Amino acid sequence: MKKVISIVLAIMTLVGLMIPVFAGAEGTENVTMWVNCANGKTLNVRSSVNGKVLYRLECGTQVEVQSAVKADAGWSYITCKNHKNGGYVMTKFLVSKKPGKYEITERDDNFVAVTPYKVTAQSLKGHPEQSVGLRVSPNKTAKSIRRLAAGDVLEVVAIGRIWSKVVDTATGRTGYVANDYMVRQ
Repeated sequence: MKKVISIVLAIMTLVGLMIPVFAGAEGTENVTMWVNCANGKTLNVRSSVNGKVLYRLECGTQVEVQSAVKADAGWSYITCKNHKNGGYVMTKFLVSKKPGKYEITERDDNFVAVTPYKVTAQSLKGHPEQSVGLRVSPNKTAKSIRRLAAGDVLEVVAIGRIWSKVVDTATGRTGYVANDYMVRQ
């Protein structure tokens, strides 16, 4: 009988110790987010808030925000499948849906200066009545300098993977246009 009572007491003690653990776990599902730094640079993943940089993540990388891990305001603790260790990142560089090709800002070092050459602006694919924007930075959410009409002439001065740095021959202003919306003359 003493053995049975000892076992029951041990089980009750374990259950009592586990209640706070289970109670704290409510509403702590991980949230899938994506990295999107406005400047196109990599996102530093740190050992603690403002701590040592563990590694960097490229824009567009999928991460899991670990809601069970407490972080200071403006910071989140994340994990990423390509890295064994999680870390802290600034929350403002995380977005809730995967950024599209034109929503990721290209880094300055992605652009290669070229001997300037002329191109013609094209209309949006599948929408001949809509024009493409000449942007202040290489991102479709960046401020538009002006809307380009199909046939407007631009001069490419540097090329990137997705965007090119161009000079608008009509206004002399420098900006960025997505490569898919220009044709070399």
